[in-house]
Formats: sequence, C-alpha cells, structure tokens
Amino acid sequence: MQKAISKYGLAAHLALLAVAPLFLFPFCGEAWTARTVIWLSLLSAAWTVLEPSRRMDEALHDARFRVASSIALDPLFWFSLVLVLVAGLRWLNGGIGMAYDAEKSVWSLSDAKFPFLPGGVEGSGYLPFASVVGVTVLMQAGRHALGKSARVCVLFVAAFLAGIAAVVAGIACVFGNPVALRYVACGTVDATYPGTAFGLCFMGSMVAIAGAFERKWNRAMPLLAVAVGGSAIGLYLFAPDIVILVYAACAVAVVAYSLLYAHSRMGGLVVPKCLAFLLVASIPPILFVMGVVPEGIKAQKLAYFFGEEGSTLLPDGFSALRTALTEIAEKVWKENPWLGTGFGTFGLDIRFNAKEADWAVFASDQAGALNGWMQMLAERGIAGLSFFVAPLLFLVWTYVFRAFHAFSDVLSKSRHGLGSLIFHPICVLGPLAVAAVAACGFYDHSFWRSETMMLVAIMFAMSSSAFPAPKKADDDSLTEK
Repeated sequence: MQKAISKYGLAAHLALLAVAPLFLFPFCGEAWTARTVIWLSLLSAAWTVLEPSRRMDEALHDARFRVASSIALDPLFWFSLVLVLVAGLRWLNGGIGMAYDAEKSVWSLSDAKFPFLPGGVEGSGYLPFASVVGVTVLMQAGRHALGKSARVCVLFVAAFLAGIAAVVAGIACVFGNPVALRYVACGTVDATYPGTAFGLCFMGSMVAIAGAFERKWNRAMPLLAVAVGGSAIGLYLFAPDIVILVYAACAVAVVAYSLLYAHSRMGGLVVPKCLAFLLVASIPPILFVMGVVPEGIKAQKLAYFFGEEGSTLLPDGFSALRTALTEIAEKVWKENPWLGTGFGTFGLDIRFNAKEADWAVFASDQAGALNGWMQMLAERGIAGLSFFVAPLLFLVWTYVFRAFHAFSDVLSKSRHGLGSLIFHPICVLGPLAVAAVAACGFYDHSFWRSETMMLVAIMFAMSSSAFPAPKKADDDSLTEK
C-alpha cells in the first residue's frame, strides 16, 4: 500500500485538483471553489516536489533534486509566476461597475482602483487567480514529475472523479438543484458550460483504457468503466449538441489511435478486448439516462441527431445574435486595445454599446459574446490575450521539438515498422484537447472555466513530456513503469 501511495499519490492529487470544480459547481459559489483550488494546488505542489515519480534504482532524494532542478530551470515556471502575479493584481484591482454621474445624468463604467493596471468587476478575479495557480502546478508536474504509469493514472483518476461528479450533479438535477438544472438546460446561446471539462475527461478515459490493458490493471476495470460512462454522462447532460459532437468526434479519434497503439504493443487480441470493454462501459450511462434523467431534458438533448422534426444543431437566430455580440466586442476592444475594459465587464459593455434593434435578440441578462476569443480581447486586451496564449505556445514549441526528435530517432535506427512510429496515446491527447477547446472558443468562452483550463494544461504538458527527451531516450526509458 505504501509503495502504491508513493507511486500514484501525486497522480491522484493532480487529478483531484484538475476536476475539483466539477464536484462543486452545483453546490458552491466561486469563492468556495477558488479556496478549494488554491488549497489543492498547494497540496499538489508539495507532492510534486516531495513524492515525484522515480526512475528505476533512483533514490527518493535524487528524484526530488531532479524535479526541483528541472522546475527551477524551466522558463515556463518563471513566466507562470508572472501570470500568477498579473492574475492576483486583476483580482485585487476591482471596483469596475455601473456608476451614475448626477451632473450629466448619465450612467457610465467606473474605473478600477488603479486604471493603469489589469482590473475587473468587483469580486470577479478570485476564481481566475486560483485557476492560474492550479494551472501552474499542473503544468510543472506534468512536465517534470510524472512517470509513464503516473501519466495514465492522472487520466484514469480524473475521468473517474469526473464520472462521480457527473452522476452526483445528475441526481441533483432530479431533486431540483437550481444551479444544476440551469447548466443541464444549457444551449449554445449560454456561452459557458461545464460539459467541456467532462468532454476532456471522456477523451482522457479513452487513453486510460489502453493504459490499463497495457499495465494489466485488471482490478481497476470496474472503476475505469465508471470513468468512461460517468464522464460520458457529464458530457451529455452539461453541454449543448454541437459541443457533444466535437468531443465525441475527438474521443473517437483518440480511441482509434489508442487501439493502434495497443495492437502494436500488445498484439491483435487486445483490440477486441478494448472494444468489448467499451461496449460494457456504455451500458450504465444508457441506463442512467433512461431511468434517471427527466423526460424534458432527454427530449431536448441530441434531438437534431435523432431527426426530431423542427430541431436544428444551432438555435434559430444564433447567427444574428452572435454577429451582433461580436460586433460589440470588436468595438469595445478597438476603444481599449491593450488592457481591455476589465475582466467580467462585457455584460456591462453590452448595455452601453448595443443598438436598439439588438435587444430584440439579446437575453435580458446577456453576458457572453458567443465568441470567447473576441470577448477576451474586449475584456483583457492584447496584453491579456498574449498572457493567456503564451504558455500554450511554449508547450506547442516543446511538443513539436520533442516529437521531431522522437520520430527522427526512430527513423535513424531503421525501425520502419508501423509500431515503431506509434507513440503513447497521451502524445495525441494534448493536441486534440487544445484543438477542441480552441475551436469551441469561437462559439463560447468555456475555455475560461477553471476546470477546463486546468485539464488542458496538464493534458498538453503530459503530451509533450511523453515523447522521449532528445539524446536522453535511455534515461527516459528508466522512468518508473
């Protein structure tokens, strides 16, 4: 037991950190969620340094020194600390809101406490700050502290916990929890939904299947079935149809690659076993949807794909609504190009920039632009968007660099078989996760949600580190299995 805790304890803590908001969104507000994320981040950071994955015959103190040194020499770590500082300033520099000028008899937006610094609507920056702290811990752990088995364990545990969270949230809907009902009734016009994170966990569970068969985790198969089925339930309940389509397609791509990997490493007999497991794992979510989910919810979900009369993939008037909101976001950004108007201000910007005709299609509480990237420019400006994208670009560079050298190494050793060119499925999970989230960002801003950012961060970080390091393939092969 002690050996298992030492080997997989870090992976379990990282998985819990990444999906913790999925347990809390039906029951807790942003403040409690932010506190939970910060405390779990600190705990995970301690595990990262004190109990990292060890290479074969590596002493614990050597592993600690290796991981601490790698993190200290990582430019992404130091840049992430800058991001934490910026997010903290934005949280503390609140005060933006509606202000009435009695002399001019007009309403306007009040300035932040320090207008020349990043700011936001009062109270809006706490959870984003906590999320940046969590992302920093997850990226560093994924890059430097996880071995081969631990990476699979992160995906396994994250999907399992997400599955439990989905079932709990689904039952909360049955008992009339207002927050859960609001999210389960989400449509494309709602602009943000937790189903995105469930979709990421569903994709991760496809990789965990191949990893579980490869490592012969036979006793864990029932838990893996919960991971697959539960995360599928979460995607079904808490995402609109078009998002379900995107993540289902990505999951199919991941499982197809995982089957190729399993065939190349374990032989052809494992492929039907994986498919049979998927078939069995699909039965509980189907029974849950049929027996627990209310009829009204089932009637609106996937109606377009079932050919229901009058159903559409996107709601009527969606294009006009999105165009009007995007125009407002673009106008606001051009007026405040560098820092934007402040985090969480777009709902207020609408009131000052919408045309009279726009209110015919806007909701009374419209707050999202249905174009997350343009809304980010409006609220955070070029500086904010650059800070958001820079870590991703660094991970892309690392991924391309490691992938190029890994393929070059295989080809230089004249191993031309297909199996030699198929690396672990984790290597394809990260890019697909980023692509899915970025693509949906043109229709929503769910990629701002804390659980989405944290899951993408660790998935992509693990994807690049899953390739053998250039000129250190032998050392990497010693990583604990």
